[in-house]
Formats: sequence, structure tokens, C-alpha cells
Amino acid sequence: MDGILKNVADTFSHAVNYAKEKISAITGSTSVTIGELSQHIISEPETILIKKNLLGIPFSFYHLQKEGVTYYLEMINSRILQLDVQAHDHTIVSYRSYRDKSELPPAVKFPKSLL
Repeated sequence: MDGILKNVADTFSHAVNYAKEKISAITGSTSVTIGELSQHIISEPETILIKKNLLGIPFSFYHLQKEGVTYYLEMINSRILQLDVQAHDHTIVSYRSYRDKSELPPAVKFPKSLL
């Protein structure tokens, strides 16, 4: 009986993954983590980095304007404090460590064309 349930669970898992891929292809969006998105911002050559030492704490502020999209990332060392992505006056991503209890969400929907 365990073998049958495992086969059903595996088949269901494959079907769910297939459906996610098809939805992603149709909508032009994908799932990315806040960490992956922050690395994308940091690694872009056009990103402007401003470093400040406030009360002895090193802060990093990243600003990127690319193809009508505004990216803003604020960090203390390697900890993400804030991440915002806006396009055409619409918020695509809004993460705040204080609001979101410092837990990075597993993934957020993000347009593939902006990665």
C-alpha cells in the first residue's frame, strides 16, 4: 500500500511542477527569493552603492534604475533590511525585515523580463 501511495504522491508532485512551469510560461513570471533578487541588484553594473556608518553600524544602500524599473535595497552587512521594486508607479516587491519579522519569504512572483 505504501508503494501505491508513494507513486500517487510522486505523480501528483510532477503534475504540480508541470502546471507551475506552464503558468510561469504563460504569465511571464517566475518565483525568486528575496535573496536572489538582492543578489541580482548587487551584481548589476549600473547599481549605485552608497555605504554609511551610522552609530558604528555599516549600512549599504543600493539603487538601480533599469528599463523603467526602480530597485532599492538596504542592508546591514549581509542582512537585508528592505527591498523594493517598482515599475510604472506599481509596487512589484516590498520587503521590510521589521514588518516581515526578519524572515525571508520562500519566494515571490516576479516578471521574468525584469531579471
